[in-house]
Amino acid sequence: MKKKFAVLATTAITMATMLWGTTALADGYKVGIANREITNDYNRLIAYGAQDILEEAGCEVTMTDAEADFQKHNENIETLLNSGIDALIIQLGDNDQLAPLCEKATDMGIPVVTAGIGSHIDNTICDTNADDGLAAVLLADAMFSAIDYSGDVYVFYVPGAPLLENRLAVIEGVAAAYSNINIIPVSTEHNVSKVQTQMEELLTANPEEGSIAAVIGTYDSLITGAVESVRQAGRSEIAMGGIDGDEVSFQMLFTEGSPFQVSVVLDASSIGATAANTVLGVLDGTIDPETVASKVPTACYCATRRNGVEAAELKWGSDIWEKIGMTKEEVEAAYSQDDTLQVVTPTVP
Repeated sequence: MKKKFAVLATTAITMATMLWGTTALADGYKVGIANREITNDYNRLIAYGAQDILEEAGCEVTMTDAEADFQKHNENIETLLNSGIDALIIQLGDNDQLAPLCEKATDMGIPVVTAGIGSHIDNTICDTNADDGLAAVLLADAMFSAIDYSGDVYVFYVPGAPLLENRLAVIEGVAAAYSNINIIPVSTEHNVSKVQTQMEELLTANPEEGSIAAVIGTYDSLITGAVESVRQAGRSEIAMGGIDGDEVSFQMLFTEGSPFQVSVVLDASSIGATAANTVLGVLDGTIDPETVASKVPTACYCATRRNGVEAAELKWGSDIWEKIGMTKEEVEAAYSQDDTLQVVTPTVP
């Protein structure tokens, strides 16, 4: 039985450092980072957050990108395991498919940390991730409040993606407490254009105002096209939201006439940094893998138009406004910033 190991951080930005302390020098270690895909800010921040920590410590890092191809992802992991690496970080993937690969890594004496999987896989040290259950609850509560706890809520998710299936399940669980909310899962792919087409079909099939109360994306960038379709259709009564807090999330949040109202922001950089620092600690002997909790969560917070300026700068810094083509002054003039931003860190015993 593993002992539970976690230390709480006060802010999302400092989470990884608070957990593991200063990175030790690790000259000579070879570490592989296998990414199922690097297609959005969430993926990029995890991957490069880990890479930066490892390279700063003197490691040689080999990064792979399977471009959302599960088979290629598995093959990339096989290749990394056979390339002489000392440790492996896996970002995203199917638990059942990854399990035998992680067992092989253990047999080879290669420690494995997963990032963003959402659940523990045998023969790994831990999964570093935001607390997706908590993030999904925050999103569900905000979205259901926006529609006064009544109406049809469409949730876009990708079957076979455990992280997104978990988020959907939590949203459905929260909705079960409200008899007037009807959750309608919409199966899709990691394809913005496909989701946009599906959204347009839903708008055509439900032309009456109020026939669609809300649309939720199990991650923000999945529904970027859908948000634009709803905006162009003039369906301002439809509330939309998601999870991640990408740069585009804040652009959608503050665009005039946008139906996008909520993004639960995940500190993805800390997910990657925590994974890297865990690996380094295990390699240099400062961390006993038996003392590491199976899940090491990082912080999250709910961004709306009333606290979005602080939320955007907390994750992205003050240059976020130039990146999304807006000015802070214009946003503050358009939307009163009168709501307190609550950064939430899960309590792990």
